Amino acid sequence: MNRKALIALLVLVALVAGAFVLYRQMGGGKPETVALLPEGDLLVYANIKPLHFVNLNKSDPDDPEYQDFVRQTGIEWGRDLDNVAVSQRNPGANSESSAIFTGQFDSARLTNYLKKLSTGTERYADKVIYSIPHEGRTVRVTILSPTTVAVTNVGPADQIHSIIDKFRNSSLAGRGPYLFETHYRDVPFGSLAWAIYRVPAQSSNSQLLGGWGLDFLDNATTVASLRYSGSIHFKGQIFTESEASAQDLVERANGFLALYKSVGKSFGTKGTDPDVKAMINSIKVEESGKSALITATIPEGFIQKVSQGNISAGK
Repeated sequence: MNRKALIALLVLVALVAGAFVLYRQMGGGKPETVALLPEGDLLVYANIKPLHFVNLNKSDPDDPEYQDFVRQTGIEWGRDLDNVAVSQRNPGANSESSAIFTGQFDSARLTNYLKKLSTGTERYADKVIYSIPHEGRTVRVTILSPTTVAVTNVGPADQIHSIIDKFRNSSLAGRGPYLFETHYRDVPFGSLAWAIYRVPAQSSNSQLLGGWGLDFLDNATTVASLRYSGSIHFKGQIFTESEASAQDLVERANGFLALYKSVGKSFGTKGTDPDVKAMINSIKVEESGKSALITATIPEGFIQKVSQGNISAGK
């Protein structure tokens, strides 16, 4: 191989390696932490690492409990958290949740903080599980590694044991929860955040404005995602049992959207924020086989105003 060919090969290898790193950082590939989670009706994943260059800590909550957490652990979510994966059963007020956090953590300070909060500990395998009472439940927390923390409020300790087992032996994790295995392929490439939600049958008991029931969503699965390219691009795909159900959903959604816009015009839109208007006007609902496709664009100006707390109808 001559010198020019060798240089060309090295450049090609460097480009491929760089593209792979960018692919992983921008949300490409299956996030491994999701595979550690238990089965649930809702899965949520957010890749925060690419946003570290933005000063997200401006929007940190003023809640004293959170500020005390930052003071004792040194962890600021906008600076130190890389990604979070969450699984919920029966989403709502009484939901059971499990979460995996990855980032840059000071293990010693976090350990001391957990010791202060916990009412008991358990050693399982080579990990320490901290039991913390919270709102009538026991929250179990374990530091899986200097960069990974698991939290769950699911009743039995078996759940946190399972997470530890999967972390220690990746073959036990398999492909992850059922919703992840069957619908992750529907998450658009480069999504920084996504959610997969299986709508329970009791949704028929709920109603939207105008008395419309939600029975057409029973047993449907929704895949929602956010991608960033100056503006945030939202995509939601609702998978139904038939094309007729998808068509019905699209018609109802467009009807509700038209009603919402009509109500806004009736009350006057003179003072409405232009970025809010642009976002609402960008919403599209279309049929795609047995699914309904919802897309929208959230302007960069809207994002900046929300992060600074300046968004309102009059600004």
